[in-house]
Amino acid sequence: MPLQFLSSNYPLHDYYFYVPKFCLRIMGFWPQTPQTHTNYLWASSNCLILLIGVLTEMHAGFSSLKYDLEKGLDTLCPAGTSAVTLLKLILIYHYRQDLQYVLKKMHSMLYGEATNRQILNQHKKIIRKYSVLAARFNFAPFLTGFITNTAYILKPLIMAWIFWSKGKEIQWVTPFNMTMPSILLRAPFFPLAYIFTAYTGFLTIFMFAGCDAFYFEFCSHIAALLKMLQADIVSLFAMFEDKLILSSEENQYVENRLKIIIRRHNEIIDLTYFFRKRYSVITLAHFVSAALVIGASIFDLMTYTGFGRLIYVAYTVAALCQLMVYCYGGSMVAENSDHISNVIFGCNWFVCSPKVRRMVLLIMIRSQRTLTMSVPFFSPSLETFASILQTSGSIIALASSFQ
Repeated sequence: MPLQFLSSNYPLHDYYFYVPKFCLRIMGFWPQTPQTHTNYLWASSNCLILLIGVLTEMHAGFSSLKYDLEKGLDTLCPAGTSAVTLLKLILIYHYRQDLQYVLKKMHSMLYGEATNRQILNQHKKIIRKYSVLAARFNFAPFLTGFITNTAYILKPLIMAWIFWSKGKEIQWVTPFNMTMPSILLRAPFFPLAYIFTAYTGFLTIFMFAGCDAFYFEFCSHIAALLKMLQADIVSLFAMFEDKLILSSEENQYVENRLKIIIRRHNEIIDLTYFFRKRYSVITLAHFVSAALVIGASIFDLMTYTGFGRLIYVAYTVAALCQLMVYCYGGSMVAENSDHISNVIFGCNWFVCSPKVRRMVLLIMIRSQRTLTMSVPFFSPSLETFASILQTSGSIIALASSFQ
């Protein structure tokens, strides 16, 4: 079944980056896709098509603002999303080798650590929980974006049918307002212009869904790795819960296990910093554009009626889902990182030797320096999501004053 990956019974290894792999591979930008001549031409063609679409749409939007605010915002909303998507795909392609390293390293950390059967089963439960969450959560912005883009494409056809049914002259327009030569807007070339604008819309949907899903999938797997660390810490000290003091052999065993936990913790931190640096520009650009797009789309929602209002309901939901991906992902990483100190403090580490207790205290101190997905000026979190909604409300109030 096409949507079988949304169930909790899908093969565990197939969950791994399922949605971003599906979206980016279709467009030729999946980091692990072999760089053949055909794939290079396909990716370059998609990048060029989106660039042309962004430039023509931006020109049309800013030109429309001079005489029609509603039409200008109606044009600039999808144009802004496309422009940020163009930046995302350029950076994804630029950092493809680094992202390949992230995919391989994270896969080995998730599936290549545990040897004990009981611990392995526990790890698999944690991985499945966060993998299912990532698959379902990533599908939401893709689905809402796909519905929004389809609504944009169907709107001119529905309006033409309404005019025809009422005996009025049909007004043929493209799905997205773009500055084009007049010859392309008349027969026999108009269908080509219609298909081109529709394709730029679907290109935007697949690319932004793939890039954003990659971010959330990374965050969900980092959260899973941190949760696995917590489970290992609990299982380690649970072995000695009835002890008042440990023997030298037991202390040595705990020390060796803690060294492995510390090494894994450091690897998680290093991998997060490595990925965060590559995604910082994408994250920053996304948040700046998202606040403006949400504000503009809600303003259009307030001013449009009929089918146009339905489009902006879908557009607003899509923009909020897209923004929520980054904020919820950042919160998952921060919360699971901070929770390590609480978990280890609740264990009976005090029965260990002074050397082991010092190691435990160092782990507590290190985990209290919360691991985040921060970028310049802010850190993606649910608190940031609430602040952006407040900012968007201010944009709506300002825009309403110009009516």
